[in-house]
Amino acid sequence: MHDIRPEVLFPGLRFDTFRIAGVKALRIGAGPVLLLLHGGTGSWTHWVRNIEPLSRRFSLVVPDLPGMGESIDVPADADLDGYGEFLLAAVNGGLVPPGTPFAVAGFSWGGVMTAWLSARLPDRVFAACLLAPGGFPPGSWNRPPLRAVPPGASDAQADAIHRGNLAMMMIGDPARIDDATVAMQRRNHAMTRFKSRFLGYRDTLGPSLACVRCPLLAILPQRDPLPQPDAAARAEYLRRTAPHIDCRIVADASHWVAFEAPDTVNRLLAEFVGRHAPGGAPRQSSALTGSRQP
Repeated sequence: MHDIRPEVLFPGLRFDTFRIAGVKALRIGAGPVLLLLHGGTGSWTHWVRNIEPLSRRFSLVVPDLPGMGESIDVPADADLDGYGEFLLAAVNGGLVPPGTPFAVAGFSWGGVMTAWLSARLPDRVFAACLLAPGGFPPGSWNRPPLRAVPPGASDAQADAIHRGNLAMMMIGDPARIDDATVAMQRRNHAMTRFKSRFLGYRDTLGPSLACVRCPLLAILPQRDPLPQPDAAARAEYLRRTAPHIDCRIVADASHWVAFEAPDTVNRLLAEFVGRHAPGGAPRQSSALTGSRQP
């Protein structure tokens, strides 16, 4: 059995665990504030290969999003604005230090929320990063036939189904899916109450993104099975919607790009956020490689 607690995964890091407006989060590191928003059916563990390297450069705030992990429940039928208000209440309540400019990066469903939050806090968000974001219009999606774990399944059967689902949708190289990764997926799935896919598979990104004025970065994995027809089409849509966005396509990575290509993602995030952080130029990013494997 794998212990998924942050103090076990990151024994050398000092961090605070706190809760604001029902949203539970980790705070780690020092420097410009970077808020990391995980994907649907996820938790802070979606950033497990990024937290340690990025904490050398930034003050990270890594929450469980509402309706997931250990954060507050939300109505099952919440629309985008209704859901976003739970996150906004936490941000305004001190999830990030009051009055402090911050950057935000979001993966998948977290990318939808990154654009939504950035559009509503233009005076506070100084940079926004989208990693394999959701929220594209209908007709531009593939939907992998993920399997549900049947009632009464044994641990071995459940592990096999989650491993298969990870390979089908999240991680392109099955050799990268170890037992700890399966354990994180099982934990996240079991703790998810809000089904973000009902909003993530709709046109929920573009309207917010068109209103974002801060610098924007998109990190798009080339082997992501969700885009129809491909990552390049995603980049074209993003550039039409927000002409100032910088789109980077990452080879040899599937949907969970921050896990499968951590060194590339950590470097891109550090350079982009560091470049736009108030009052600071980016330092060399050589220390960002070699992320710890869970």
